[in-house]
Amino acid sequence: MATFHDLRLRRRELLDELEELEEAVAELTAILHEAVEIDDEQRSEHHERLVWLQRQQAGALVVLSETERVLLTFGTDGWDDE
Repeated sequence: MATFHDLRLRRRELLDELEELEEAVAELTAILHEAVEIDDEQRSEHHERLVWLQRQQAGALVVLSETERVLLTFGTDGWDDE
């Protein structure tokens, strides 16, 4: 079983990963909404990448949720301190 410290580190990593994924999703969404001059193949590739990023985001959120649930079993004092 993971230690309290390990779980806090994993939580921080997941939060960082989510931030990166959110930035990538926002960037790709902007490209898709603003890019009038991309061909259908590029648009399709961008859309597939966006869907993949959204799945990654959902997966990271599930793992983060489970990590936080386990952290709560250690008690609520200080586990979310940065």
